[in-house]
Amino acid sequence: MNALSPCKIGTCEIKNRFVMTAANLGWCEDGFVTDDVIAFYRKRAEGQTGLLIVGAAGVDPERVNQVRMMQICRDCYIPRMKKLVDAVHEEGSRIFVQLMHAGAYARREEHGGIPAVAPSAYRCNFTGEMTKELSVKEISRIITCFKKAAARAQASGFDGIELMGSAGYLIAEFLSRATNHRNDCYGGDVAGRAKFLLEIIGAVREAVGEAYPVIVRLSGSDFISDGNSFREFVEIGKLIEEKVDAIDVTGGWHESGVPQITGNVPHGMYLYLAKAMKDAVNIPVIGCNRLEAESGAYAIAHGYCDMAGVLRGLIADPDLVKKWSEGKGDAIRPCLACNQGCLEPIFSGARLGCAINPFAGREAEELCIREKDKSILVIGAGVSGMAYAALAAPQNKVTVWEKRMGYGGMGSVVAKIPGKEDVRDYLDYLFCRCVRRGVEFYWAKTGCAAQIRELLEKKKIDKVVIATGGIRKMPDCERTDDAPVYPAEECIRGKVRTECKVVVTGGGYQAVQTALYLAKAAKAGEKEQEFLDKFAPEHLEFASDTMNWGNPSITILAPTKRIGYGFGKSTRFMMLKEIERNGIAVITEAEVRRMEKHQVIYQVGGKKLALPADMIVVGEGWQKNDGLLSELSAFAAQVEIIGDARRPGRIAEAVKDAFAAAMDKKEEGKMPSDELPASEADGR
Repeated sequence: MNALSPCKIGTCEIKNRFVMTAANLGWCEDGFVTDDVIAFYRKRAEGQTGLLIVGAAGVDPERVNQVRMMQICRDCYIPRMKKLVDAVHEEGSRIFVQLMHAGAYARREEHGGIPAVAPSAYRCNFTGEMTKELSVKEISRIITCFKKAAARAQASGFDGIELMGSAGYLIAEFLSRATNHRNDCYGGDVAGRAKFLLEIIGAVREAVGEAYPVIVRLSGSDFISDGNSFREFVEIGKLIEEKVDAIDVTGGWHESGVPQITGNVPHGMYLYLAKAMKDAVNIPVIGCNRLEAESGAYAIAHGYCDMAGVLRGLIADPDLVKKWSEGKGDAIRPCLACNQGCLEPIFSGARLGCAINPFAGREAEELCIREKDKSILVIGAGVSGMAYAALAAPQNKVTVWEKRMGYGGMGSVVAKIPGKEDVRDYLDYLFCRCVRRGVEFYWAKTGCAAQIRELLEKKKIDKVVIATGGIRKMPDCERTDDAPVYPAEECIRGKVRTECKVVVTGGGYQAVQTALYLAKAAKAGEKEQEFLDKFAPEHLEFASDTMNWGNPSITILAPTKRIGYGFGKSTRFMMLKEIERNGIAVITEAEVRRMEKHQVIYQVGGKKLALPADMIVVGEGWQKNDGLLSELSAFAAQVEIIGDARRPGRIAEAVKDAFAAAMDKKEEGKMPSDELPASEADGR
């Protein structure tokens, strides 16, 4: 099958096999679809996505999420939903709505203080709150809620509905033996636990008829203790196969200890679950989790699934399908799987955005490039520098000076960290985008204040954007001249050989990521070992004495009580697990007092201790680098500073700075709308 070939879900004809799966955007007002929501999905439909699944939409009028989540629990929501449907249809795409009941995942603070309900009473691992067991009468009421919501979806013009039976929400809780401990007809074996879902499907069919497309999203495996495995998942699929039109297969639950969508999950990791379902049923199967255009097309072509579900990739680039179909894969803005702008804000009750797509959530705004017909010099080819240059270039002559012999800045360092490899693709995307838009790069060229002042004085440039990145401040402690102390970025760039005993100072995300990199880098000798084992095994013993093949002893000395601050909720737990799995020791509340040739002297609770160290890596003290700004103070109106040079931050902050420096709200007559860079029409 070809990913661009048309397909059908029930009676619904879809122009290609790419699906944007559902996400709570956090943009609704009192549950109503807003203009921002409509513009967001219209943009993805313009980008030729075949099917958009919106939501999740709450079905229960007694338990309404009050934090900007979409609702379909009352008739009053229908008019705005009709506007959303019409907008998507105008662009030629199909649109389903996902119906959802949060169950145990409904936090009291988000639901007016009402306790969460579940198939059984238990303390939810995701929220930490106790749940109330549903009575049979209450179950019947919720089934009716789904039925009425389906009727509203049909009345709104949606092309079909999806029932949310995954991720740990109410239907999934009934399906799972981990959370369903009932002794009545809604519990017990798989058939009993599936009764709730089957009755919902039956009620929905009564409301919308047999011809109306209905699909179900299932977790391929719960990935939680005592939860369902993929065997039960396939059994559930067979139970519902003849009653629904497709099955949307995802990974596990939000509370799963197995990473689901973080950067260390390989692209298409959970396609084996979709394949297991596809082999078991005779209806279309949607495969999901860490898919983008290339891996999605591969999955379809090789029979893993019938359609490819992409969410964060389409948040990052709404034109993903269009660009891929036109053979412009390198023009697709790649998702970093960082969750910084999308998942993390939603878990915190904020609005969804995107770390690298500053236009996400602004689709309804009229924007333009701030400068026009100017000569702009950007100092630094890191994330913020290239992001700014790419935005400003369509209307200006932009030149970039970079002190190194390549682009990326600190982003190149981040890209070498385990689970952050996608950052390399993003840096390549930024550079290619700059080149397409005429940006000129000069390598090994440092931004000297005197030279820049001269260019400004002689009016050879109109504006300077300082994007020189941050600087590392070494620890304020005693240090001998022969102490083997190195900044984290030098180690990750490969300038320093990893020795046997390594101490990393700091407790934040830079220190943790550096420790993980060093643990992985020290195993690089595996390739050499494999080579000798295959071609010259008699040399293994000799080579092991001269090559660094051993596992290092790595210790993090953190000044704080906990490590990993700076990570989001969805990634911190995974990083801490990786620290444990790699055998990295952690000493908290440790104050470094002295660094020596073979050891670090530190203090915990007033007691001085020594830690052997062949190498001391500084993973703290990353600070702004605004010295050049001070030297150009006489030209303050023509100078702007962005990224880590302004204040230390992650990639998301660097992109926000670039956007704020380059873009403005559109003013009447300032710029034609078809010249907006938001169109992302690279290469036109």
